Amino acid sequence: MPLIVALAALPMCAQGKFDLHVGVGMSTVVGSDAEGTKNNFAYKVGVGYDIAVTENFSIWPALDLVNKGFKADDIDGSVNMAYLQIPVMATYKFKVGDNMSIAPMVGPYIAYGIYGSDIEIIDEDGSDKFNVFDSDGGYKRFDAGIKAGVAFNFDQFVISAEYSRGLAKLDTDFKQYNQAFGLTFGYKF
Repeated sequence: MPLIVALAALPMCAQGKFDLHVGVGMSTVVGSDAEGTKNNFAYKVGVGYDIAVTENFSIWPALDLVNKGFKADDIDGSVNMAYLQIPVMATYKFKVGDNMSIAPMVGPYIAYGIYGSDIEIIDEDGSDKFNVFDSDGGYKRFDAGIKAGVAFNFDQFVISAEYSRGLAKLDTDFKQYNQAFGLTFGYKF
């Protein structure tokens, strides 16, 4: 709760800019129980607020709808998990020209699964179908982790390369964590 109050108060004491952004990339699960999983298409769409704390340093909270997931040999199709995700990134802008900068960024995120795909697991005993967030054997809806990347700012346009790694286990019985990487395109106004 104190973090939410502090983030809400920052726009009042610092200058900032809103942004709209969309991104595409790949996602999978990693961990000791993630053997046999493969990359899956991932996307995100969201809004953010780039809060200038100093001339070069800023805090960038956002609210994103992100799709994560994976493919596996024993699953028919792919596993898709859609989350509402709140990252809070710290960025430092290095000017490389007029109205151009490169900004490394890093920070935590929290996410809540709002919907997921129905999956069918096929093995020698037959098949079993359930929703990925089903309470009977599905993944947890809560995820938290860390994001890192680098943003290229051109006037009001932003292109960023990002990597995120979940730190919360997706399932109590297995050591699997979300992982995603991709490109994001944004516009600040």
